[in-house]
Amino acid sequence: MGVDFSPRSIEVARRLAHDVGLEAEFVEADVYQAPEALGRRTFDVVYTGYGALVWLPDLDRWAQSVARLLKAAGVLYLSEFHPFHEMMAWDRLEIEHDYFQTEASTYEEGGDYTGEGEPFAARSHEWIHPVGEVVSAVAGAGLRIDFLHEHEGIHWQRWPFLVPRGDGAWTTPEGMPRMPLEYTLRAHKD
Repeated sequence: MGVDFSPRSIEVARRLAHDVGLEAEFVEADVYQAPEALGRRTFDVVYTGYGALVWLPDLDRWAQSVARLLKAAGVLYLSEFHPFHEMMAWDRLEIEHDYFQTEASTYEEGGDYTGEGEPFAARSHEWIHPVGEVVSAVAGAGLRIDFLHEHEGIHWQRWPFLVPRGDGAWTTPEGMPRMPLEYTLRAHKD
């Protein structure tokens, strides 16, 4: 089961699932309305993946949606880019954004989210969510945190100076200070 607000992303997900023989259902919906869009079904696992939280202005609402989607003893598993790297400039290792800013950063850029089709011009709004905000939202939704791990690797070459680590992740070269680039969090519903 997958939920995304983008009809194009849903179309690509359905095609990929078909191509690999995976039986899966994909629903176009706003994450805050996911429980209703999924017919109030509940699940053993809710996974939120890399780059999802920056698009959400309200983490408390997101965490409440997640809690409503979980069965008793169900697990939230979150893999996310660390907000440390969201603070930094895109082309250099220099702080450009306030870690605690509450307003969105707005970007005017082009691209194609799915990697297919015609590139487009787009305006996007992204929020930096400090790790403490994420933990507090999850706990506030009644979920119990099992672990929070910060990782020094990231699954794409965020800056040109990062080097491949050998496991599909990129990290700082030897001799350069390490920094948190991703984190994982697991929580469960009592």
